Amino acid sequence: MNLKELAFPIRIYWDLTPQPDTAAINYGNICDQIVEMKFFTLNLRDSGSELSKPCIEILERLKNRPVNVALTVSRLVVNPPTIEYLSDLNVKELLMDACSDDELRFIAEMLRQHKNSSMVIGASFQVNSDNYRDIPDIVSFCMNNGITRIVFPMQRLSEKEECFFIGRQEGKVLTEKLRQIEIGKLKITIHDPFLWRIFYPETAFPGAGCQAGNSMAYISPDGNVYPCPSLPTVLGNIQETPLKAILSSGYKKELVKSLRKPPEECLVCEEVDQCIGGCRGRTIALKNSLKLRDPACTEG
Repeated sequence: MNLKELAFPIRIYWDLTPQPDTAAINYGNICDQIVEMKFFTLNLRDSGSELSKPCIEILERLKNRPVNVALTVSRLVVNPPTIEYLSDLNVKELLMDACSDDELRFIAEMLRQHKNSSMVIGASFQVNSDNYRDIPDIVSFCMNNGITRIVFPMQRLSEKEECFFIGRQEGKVLTEKLRQIEIGKLKITIHDPFLWRIFYPETAFPGAGCQAGNSMAYISPDGNVYPCPSLPTVLGNIQETPLKAILSSGYKKELVKSLRKPPEECLVCEEVDQCIGGCRGRTIALKNSLKLRDPACTEG
């Protein structure tokens, strides 16, 4: 598959919480549109202390439909009955936010109790300025406790979260520590090209550059549609416009074309064909420009 020339995205990310008071989203209709557009995966995030009504509605609507559903939740949601319930709804992957040792131990215990579950159970670790030094310890704990699935999710820059990245020198320190761990036994998902380099310094980042709006799209809790969670450019809103119309619009197509063109200052770089400017959303968030390279590339 040529990821440079997709008619529609194949992955969609949908955050359900916090739910805005003003939103009146027809969740069932959006599910039908997702199926009609033949998305391969739907990545739901429901971060409340219990499964939200929209989350339950979506999962039940998609139970026997041809789309792979992955769900990320807080550990507060998870218990044996919930795992059985989600498994019955054909959820393919259940990820739990892992921001502390207690949460990691909880995930390991759930895996031990449900080792025959039809779902993949794993950890979601959001990297930030407070915890990035813990990455080797997190990975080591997972290796030693049977947690083989780890996702490092994209920053939600559309929600004005901290735009954080790891500097090159700090990254080299982490790389050396990770070399001591057999990470080849883990299934790790990394969307940040420079975080990828920390884990796999000799392997090119898959997908050949930013895939925002091309292989992926993102729906925020208020219904805004973005090219990806880390690119704060609104394409439309599902309360006003059908999802298919948003993702086939001329505006979206032109934006994707611009994202696939490397910044001029990257043209002399020998890695430009693989990197294509790095994380373009980060450049917009920090520099308000697509003409500059990813700040993570230049930060020492």
